[in-house]
Amino acid sequence: MLKISSPDKDSSTVFEPLVYFKGLTDPASVLFVNGDALRVYSTGAFAASVPLQEGLNELHVMHIAGRDTLRKRMVVVYEKPRPPQPTQGFAIDQVRVFPGGALWLMPGDLLQVEMKATPGNEAFFYKDIPLFEADTAGTGVAGIYRGEYTVRSSDTFNNEPILFRLRDRTTGTVVVAESNEQITVLSQPHSLTALTVGHQTPLYYGLGTGRLGGAKMGYLDRSVKLEVTGKMSNMYRVRLAEQVQAYVPENQLSLQKGVHFRPYSLTESWSVYSDSADDFVRIGLNERLPYTATVQHDPTRIVIDIYGAVSNSNWITQKEGLMAIRNVWYEQASKDIFRVYIELKDKQLWGYDVGYHGRQLVIRVKPSPASHSLRRLRVAVDAGHGGSNLGAKGMTGVLEKALNLSMALKLRAALEEAGATVIMTRRDDRLVGNTNRLAMLREADPDILVSIHCNASRNPLVQGTSTYYRHQAYRPLSQYIHSEMLKLDMEDFGNVGGFNFILNAPTEFPSALVEVAFLSNPADEERLLDTGFQEAVAKSIVAGLRRFVREAAE
Repeated sequence: MLKISSPDKDSSTVFEPLVYFKGLTDPASVLFVNGDALRVYSTGAFAASVPLQEGLNELHVMHIAGRDTLRKRMVVVYEKPRPPQPTQGFAIDQVRVFPGGALWLMPGDLLQVEMKATPGNEAFFYKDIPLFEADTAGTGVAGIYRGEYTVRSSDTFNNEPILFRLRDRTTGTVVVAESNEQITVLSQPHSLTALTVGHQTPLYYGLGTGRLGGAKMGYLDRSVKLEVTGKMSNMYRVRLAEQVQAYVPENQLSLQKGVHFRPYSLTESWSVYSDSADDFVRIGLNERLPYTATVQHDPTRIVIDIYGAVSNSNWITQKEGLMAIRNVWYEQASKDIFRVYIELKDKQLWGYDVGYHGRQLVIRVKPSPASHSLRRLRVAVDAGHGGSNLGAKGMTGVLEKALNLSMALKLRAALEEAGATVIMTRRDDRLVGNTNRLAMLREADPDILVSIHCNASRNPLVQGTSTYYRHQAYRPLSQYIHSEMLKLDMEDFGNVGGFNFILNAPTEFPSALVEVAFLSNPADEERLLDTGFQEAVAKSIVAGLRRFVREAAE
C-alpha cells in the first residue's frame, strides 16, 4: 500500500542539496521519514522535502497501516556538480558566435564571439582581431577568450564560417577552428523588404525564448511591408523606425524579389464612425505599413504607432453616434513614427483590433456592453488541454484535462444561472489546438474570456491560486477573479501580468487565465478532486466577473 514516486529508486544519485519524498498510500496509514511524521491526505498522497548533505544520505521510512509496520531504508547520494575544467593540452575545445545560427548582418552590427581553449595563450578571430582571456571570477574556468568586431561594408562574409586561431606564446605553434555559424553581410545597394504572410504575424522585441516563447510587441495583418536588416537563426530582424527594431519568424515573412523602397507612406484624411455595433477609425495610406498598439489609462486611450508614415492628414471627420470613442487626434512623434490617439468615453476598454482593409488602416473599438450585469453578456469559457493533450498529472493519477473540463462545465452552469450566454471552446474530452481555439474565439467575439487550468511544479510543496493577464487594460478582470478565489482560503500564488499565453494575446476582448490550484501539490490536489470545491471555484469566478462588470460601469 506504499508507492514512493520520488526518489524513484532505493538507491539514487542527485546533484541538488535536497530531495522530494512523495508518493501514494492508504489514507488511514501513518508515515514517518527519519523520525518525522508526514501528513497523508485524504487522497493518500504525501510529499515532503528532505535536505541532503554531500555524500551518502539515508532515508529511514516507517509506514504503519493498522497492525502492519513496514520499515524501508533508502539511500540518496548527493554529488555537487563538478566545476568546468580548463582545456587540456594545446587545443581549442569550442567556439561560439552570438547570437548564433546562420547570421545576416548589416555594416555597423556588432559581432561577438567566444572561444574555450588552453589558458594563457594568444587568440585571434577573423582578420587577426585579438581575443582576450576573461577573468575566471566571471567565467568559472580559465581559458575563455572573448572578442567583439563591428561589421564593415568592406567585409566579404558570404555565407562563410569565422576562423579562430590559438597561438602558443612560447613556441608560436598555432591551432585553428571554424565556427558552426555562417555569416553573410547584407551589402546590397537597396533595401531588402518582405511581406507578412499571415493575419497574425508576431513582432518580437528580441531573440529571447522561454516556455511560452519570446516577448511580443504585437501582431501584424497580412501583406504588411517590412524592411529586413538581418537574420539570426530562424528570425528576421526588421527595421520599424530609425530607433525601433523587431524580430519576425522566418516562416512568417516572404522576401520580395527585385528592388523595392523601404516602407513609407503619407497619411490621408480620416473617417471616424459607428455601424451601431462598433466604432471605427479609418486612416488612408499608400501602402500597408507596420504598426504597434498600446493602451494608456487615466484617461483611457488606444495609441497606435504607424511606422514609416508621415502626416498629410488635413482633416478628421468624426460622425455622430459614436458609442466608445470620445475623440481622436495624432502627432508626428518622430520623422518616421505617426502616432494615433483614440480617447475612449469609458475607463474600461472592452476590446479593439487593428488591421487593413485594402490600404486603409482600420481600428475597430468595441463599446461597453448594454448590460451592466452578467445578464445577457457573452462569456467564453475555455477548458484547458483535452484529448491527447493531457496537461499536468496529479499524484493520484488524475489528469488536468479532466479537472479543467469539470470546473469549466460548472462555471458554465453558474454563468447561465446568472443570465449570461456561454461559449465553450470544448464541451467534452477532445483535442482542440490553441490556434483553433483562438480562431473560434475571434469568430465568436465574446464580451469576456475565462480560461481554466490547474498549475504544476516540480516542487510538490508549491501551492496556491493565481490569475494571469497579457494586456494591462484587462488586468482588473484578473484581479477581481483572483481576489474572489483567495476567499476560498487558498494560498496566494499571485496575479501575473504580461503573460505570454496564446489565449491571453487577443486585444478584442478582456481575458483572464485562472490557474485554480497546483495539481502537483497534495493539499491542492485534495481540494481539486472535491466537487464541492469545484462548484465553489465556479461561484468565485462568477463573483469576480460581477465585480469587474459593475466596476467597469462606474
